[in-house]
Amino acid sequence: MTEQNELVEDSSIEATSFTITESMLISLSQTRPWVKFLSILGFVSIGFAVVSGIVNMFIFSKVPLGGSYGLAIFMGAINILMGVLYFFPSFFLFKFASSIARLSDGGGAGELEEALSNQKSFWKFVGIMALVMFGFAILGIVAAIIIPQFVSSPVL
Repeated sequence: MTEQNELVEDSSIEATSFTITESMLISLSQTRPWVKFLSILGFVSIGFAVVSGIVNMFIFSKVPLGGSYGLAIFMGAINILMGVLYFFPSFFLFKFASSIARLSDGGGAGELEEALSNQKSFWKFVGIMALVMFGFAILGIVAAIIIPQFVSSPVL
């Protein structure tokens, strides 16, 4: 048990106290309007995606596209799913901006910790989504190469 405790102690970083300088606070305060703007823009985009998805699912599903009604429903579901996925980074950005505002209004280390935690969550989510999308792109390229090999072409 003591060996495990020693391992934890050796790998821990010694916490030091520091002062938030005026320059740090100014930089964060100047960042806040842009972060808030991008979060609100994200929420508006989510609204458009969800409305577009609903329109696709319920209105365009009555019109056959290429002989199929399912394509409109599928595309509508994709739009709604993208809206749900985009909610999280927009929410983390909004919380980051709110924490910066409270820090600027005299908040202490707790507000700075919350702001940095929300920023970390934003970048973690964006990084995971980038990896997932990169994986889908690789799968799409592989599918584009392999699928035509299995499709028989008519003999002339």
